[in-house]
Amino acid sequence: MTNLNKGLIYKTLDYKESSKLLFLYTPRGKITLVAHGVKSLKHEYRVLSQYLTEIEFEDKGKEMFSLSKAKTICAFDSVKSNFTQMKQAALPLEIIDHLLTEDLPHDKIYDLLIQLLKTDTVTASLVFPLKMLYLLGYGLDFVGNDPIGFSVKEATVSTKENQFYPDTNLETTVLLSKLYFYKTTDKVEIDSKQILDVLTFIKAFYRYHLEYDFKSLRE
Repeated sequence: MTNLNKGLIYKTLDYKESSKLLFLYTPRGKITLVAHGVKSLKHEYRVLSQYLTEIEFEDKGKEMFSLSKAKTICAFDSVKSNFTQMKQAALPLEIIDHLLTEDLPHDKIYDLLIQLLKTDTVTASLVFPLKMLYLLGYGLDFVGNDPIGFSVKEATVSTKENQFYPDTNLETTVLLSKLYFYKTTDKVEIDSKQILDVLTFIKAFYRYHLEYDFKSLRE
């Protein structure tokens, strides 16, 4: 019986003369598939072996093995044709590549990632990094009377009582809360300035607590 699984290609690398290494995020975590001969124009797996493609494949239960019995689930063609959307999608995929560890609930993370990318890349670029903070051990605390902002250092709301330095204003703090507790049935309207404010917070928080600088957020 063939054991089929699904995965999202978050990175590719040329391998030998005509092949590629496909780095996939799957419901069981990160794996690497060797896609033999896919750089050939006539190869049946040439198109599905692209970055940001969700595929079905035969899972041999190892960390690295050859691609076989594969087909495309979602090609994300509309995203790939738009530079801005590709840059937005790159942020959650960078987290997958560099920050996720083996001991996390990958099945739930995978479902969230795919749902967000299929909703829209703006939502994915904001919600996914915020939600991953909890799983990475840095949950955000929005409980506090009369908040005035949010403290990156303390990972909690700044209030008149605790006098923590507010790195965001109250409006951005409220938006952060909505995105942090976002459900896929929610609809969040957000303008370009608010997007920049949230991304600035995400960049500052990951840099301070995880000592990580996002390549996809470099100007």
